[in-house]
Amino acid sequence: MQVAKCQAKQLDAVLWQGGSFKSFGTGLIVKCSKASLTLFALSCDIICMPKLNRGTKTRLSFIFMLLFVACGMETPRILMIDPHFAVVGQNLTIMGEAFGDEQGESFVTIGGVRPIMASYLEWSDNKIVLRIPDFGESGLIYVHRRNHRSNPVMFSTLDSLPAFPKSQVSYAPVIMQLRPASAAIGELIVIQGNGFGSRRDGGAVLFNWAVEPQPYTPVEVSTVPLIEAHGHTGAYEVWNEHEIRVRVCDGAASGIVQVSTPYEKSNSIPFEVVAKPGVKTIKDKRTYSISYSVDVRAENAAPPNSLYLWCPFPASTAAQLNKETLLGSSKPFVEDYRGVSLYRLSDLKSGDGKIISVSYLVDVYTVETQVRPEQVKPYIDSPVRKTWTLPSVFVPSNDATVKELAVVFTGREWNPYLKAYSIYKRLLKEFTMASGITGDSVIEAISKKRLDPYTAAMLYCALCRAAGIPAIPVAGILCVRTGSAQPHYWVEFWIDEFGWVPVDPALGAGVFPNFTADPAASVQFTSGESFKLRDDHETYYFGNMDNQHLIFSFGETNLSQIDVRGRTASRELNYALQNIWEEASGGIEAYSSHWSDVNVIGVYSN
Repeated sequence: MQVAKCQAKQLDAVLWQGGSFKSFGTGLIVKCSKASLTLFALSCDIICMPKLNRGTKTRLSFIFMLLFVACGMETPRILMIDPHFAVVGQNLTIMGEAFGDEQGESFVTIGGVRPIMASYLEWSDNKIVLRIPDFGESGLIYVHRRNHRSNPVMFSTLDSLPAFPKSQVSYAPVIMQLRPASAAIGELIVIQGNGFGSRRDGGAVLFNWAVEPQPYTPVEVSTVPLIEAHGHTGAYEVWNEHEIRVRVCDGAASGIVQVSTPYEKSNSIPFEVVAKPGVKTIKDKRTYSISYSVDVRAENAAPPNSLYLWCPFPASTAAQLNKETLLGSSKPFVEDYRGVSLYRLSDLKSGDGKIISVSYLVDVYTVETQVRPEQVKPYIDSPVRKTWTLPSVFVPSNDATVKELAVVFTGREWNPYLKAYSIYKRLLKEFTMASGITGDSVIEAISKKRLDPYTAAMLYCALCRAAGIPAIPVAGILCVRTGSAQPHYWVEFWIDEFGWVPVDPALGAGVFPNFTADPAASVQFTSGESFKLRDDHETYYFGNMDNQHLIFSFGETNLSQIDVRGRTASRELNYALQNIWEEASGGIEAYSSHWSDVNVIGVYSN
């Protein structure tokens, strides 16, 4: 008995050192964790208890020893594989820990397929060697031990990589390695390979897109939809010839990752999106054909001169992809710069007139979210958090009045999702909502307790940012079936591992925007030929967005002047949030411009 007590005391000493490999006199060597050592020490102390009879001691000791053995079973972990790319029949080495000294019923899966027993050449606690079977091209490797599964590691056969004739020069990118092989929305992944280009220059990383399949798409023409990681939300951190560091974009789904360059697309690498604290559903595509024009007339001008027009076009987001330019009256000077096309009119003379007209075909989807607040985690430092919690010209989140209101609206709540919801509910409860533009600033709207669709969106965005929630203002149009459109504003806020969550305070309050209405009026729009407000509008427009919201500005577009001596003009309360719309330089003394409303030419539902 005295010996058992000594062993228990020795184990206690080992316990507080964190555990190690120990032998217990039976020839059994176990890798002990802190918990398992505690259980073993308890079993030793039970044996030493004088007041317990022998049968009770035996049973209790046996139970604790079983728990000890169970606690000693650690989850296997893969540290590396060699090689990452190989041919069928070649040996593959997996290095790691907690694989088990013998294979027993443990096994490896590659791309979800389990090799036959004859494939295994070596199995130890930290090393597995097996012959690559002939069952597929690529996939994630896991080590399975009883009910435990290891972390995944990407592997591919060389047959899955694109092959080019030796006599043919190709600029196709090739992905050689992707790590990690699984990540959550917003997390950083590293892509290594060749041919990515020294700069991004129109390149992109593509993920599977989490969109519901269209019910009427024939199987023979259906393709796997992909979504591009967009740079305007801080997705790309590194891009060079051999490495890309990119964050998993909003709307990405498990499937594959590709790299696209101006030349070609790369091979596909398996990738898994994990750890979502909820579900985002992207569905019900509606296609819009839209157009607008700019009519310019030079009233007093002499060459040389230049007039620049910054023309916004529909944005690309998780709910709005596949923009196609249908028609343009002239070719832009710069086709795509931060979400706008730049047109240049040169050497205008007095009396000269010019019309720039553009039209687009845009697919817009309904977005519905179901977030599980209890699974939402506190924010970590990321480009999204650093960028979209800062104040801006449109979003005065650093104003003392806004900060004070954010504290009042959120109280002691720490959960980001519940904080955003609390701000939304208090905004609708304590402010009146006008359908027409009031002309107030965001700060004036706070003092008057009166909002319009613009100030409601900017104030909600500012309150979120002041509360530490990354939020982005969105500007665009509400499309209606009659062919008309109305400028409109709403917000999206960010949840780590989930993505962007849409919020429309104006429609949530039951107010349809009517910018031609009496500024003092508060019109409650409930129904009409072309747009019907939902009965559940207050709950629906927090977290969901219908397919009648067409986006021009996902965030703010801050443009720089072409000529430091140029004279710029902006257009407030329009369908895009940008600081410059026009810039005149040189011999243009006076000119006039008319920007038309966005016209909905056609609406096509699937």
